[in-house]
Amino acid sequence: MKKYILYIGCILLMVPFCGCDDFLDRDPQNKQTNDTYWLTETSLRTYAQDFYSRYFTGYGTDYTVFGGYFSGDNFTDDFLTLAGGARNFPASATTDINAEGTASANSWSVGYDMVYKADVMIEKIPGMNISDEAKNHWMGIARFFRAMAYSSMVKIYGGVPYIDEVLDPGNNESVLYKDRDSYLTVAQKILEDYQYALENVRTNDTKLQVNKYVVGAYMSRDMLYHATWLKYHGTNIGTTSQAVSNSDLKPLFQGAIDGAEAVMSSNQFAIGNDYNAIFSTDDLSSNKEVIFYREYTTGVQCNALMSYNASENETMGGVTENAIESYLCSDGLPIGQSPLYAGASDPSIKNSFQNRDPRLYQTVVDSLRIYNSGLNPMAASPTGYATKKFLNEEWFAEDSPYCKNIYSPADAPTIRYGEVLLNYVEARYEISKIGGDAFVQADLDKSINALRGRHLTKWGETPQVARTMPVVSLSGNSLSVNGTVINDPVRDSDVDPILWEIRRERRMELIMEGRRGEDLRRWAKYEYLNSDDTVGGVKVPDMTFLGAYVKKADYPGIKTGSDGVHLFDPADPSNANPDEGYIWYLNQHDIRVFKKGELESERYYLRAIPASQITTYKDKGYTLTQNPGW
Repeated sequence: MKKYILYIGCILLMVPFCGCDDFLDRDPQNKQTNDTYWLTETSLRTYAQDFYSRYFTGYGTDYTVFGGYFSGDNFTDDFLTLAGGARNFPASATTDINAEGTASANSWSVGYDMVYKADVMIEKIPGMNISDEAKNHWMGIARFFRAMAYSSMVKIYGGVPYIDEVLDPGNNESVLYKDRDSYLTVAQKILEDYQYALENVRTNDTKLQVNKYVVGAYMSRDMLYHATWLKYHGTNIGTTSQAVSNSDLKPLFQGAIDGAEAVMSSNQFAIGNDYNAIFSTDDLSSNKEVIFYREYTTGVQCNALMSYNASENETMGGVTENAIESYLCSDGLPIGQSPLYAGASDPSIKNSFQNRDPRLYQTVVDSLRIYNSGLNPMAASPTGYATKKFLNEEWFAEDSPYCKNIYSPADAPTIRYGEVLLNYVEARYEISKIGGDAFVQADLDKSINALRGRHLTKWGETPQVARTMPVVSLSGNSLSVNGTVINDPVRDSDVDPILWEIRRERRMELIMEGRRGEDLRRWAKYEYLNSDDTVGGVKVPDMTFLGAYVKKADYPGIKTGSDGVHLFDPADPSNANPDEGYIWYLNQHDIRVFKKGELESERYYLRAIPASQITTYKDKGYTLTQNPGW
């Protein structure tokens, strides 16, 4: 203690002999400053980790939306929750469950926090004493994350103010408070950042660090989104929107293709023979289908998703009948065309699950499990369809604690090879329609047909039979399987037959992975989300709002009506106390009403610009333009 006091005293005696300005201008000696920090690659790696926690959330760490997986993609025709906010279109400018489930102002402010962080990194790297190769790599990392930040924002808001430098508020107010740049302008800037990153980021930069293939994968995802959004919406929504020229769209689609091809040509990744293992194993480091993942470790950090696919009731919601009916039969034909479909007259699970795409068996349990039915099944769902996509079968059979509470160490794939193949084939088809190279059989063979080559088995089946799906072939303006042209009777007439099947494959492969909501937004297909159809002048619930087909006689003791499960019988639209029908778990009409072409509905494709930001601009004497309809 005396030595410590003497040391402090000596310092105090020295102060009068030092220039005051010099002393006060010195950098603190016990912590890093902006000038002393930017010295080594270690500094850059540490600085960049904040981006990882923002953009690679995996399955999360709690019971909420699981990072976008399972119930996190709930505002779709695949999965619907019981919560009112997740099943209705938003009623005000400040809520929008269909856009990442976060508060509007938070998405804006967090997005610009990430942009600023990336811009600082880009500004500091040129002055660092590291090799040119290292500078190029880390500049690529910064620009990759800036591209991700702007991608996240334009998916939510459309055009935003694009800022690519560190600004001094005192000297750059006019730039800092400039109005929004167009969606197209920002998308072009995003493409520039992704292209730079693809050309400069290392092919390997240690475990769980972004490399060239991670860049390419996310580039394929985001550039496909922006290209299709601009194609199907134009520059905006409502009457002010203008069509985007093919010459502007082609580079964006090509960016998606370039990103995908960088991954596909690397020979680092391949489609395996276990679909379920991608989502339910504790070590994805050697899984060749996984490009990047979030690691979980017992005793350090785990997630709760496994428990929602094991013994807990799936009270957050369930898979819809619409999604189940989208799965092809095992002959590669839609259920409305295939002679193998056994559920035509009785679409109960027992019948309708026969002879189907084997991914269905690794995604949804093939037995009825209805929540609040009086049957007390394990892991019940409001729709009767209990999921198993995220369930480790061996852990479940062993009654492992990994299947309970927040104890699952299963790693989460944040982006995987199957998605990249689907991004590729969709972008290739789209670009072929606007002047790009013709869409050919090779495009199908390296994408959809590669996915269909998996040898998958059905859990619990004895003896286990390895199943594949038949390959698809080009047949004029359609696809065919084994010589039969696919002609889905429920195809959206606005969608080309080939594109319809490409979109179907995407839906089945990526179900409950957080992609469907984005897909419907970029395709301008929110009408798929309506809760009702009109048949013969009578309003009936859409399959998006229905669950499994149930015959009361098959389930003695089942509770129906006001005290239990509501059923809807399509054969009796009056629906007076049906003895069989689809689970109509909300038992309401007009929950979601979307009218294509009307601004009151179309506005939901974009979120409102936060009122707080508009006010801040106004107080400074500037204007921040609001989205149409808000």
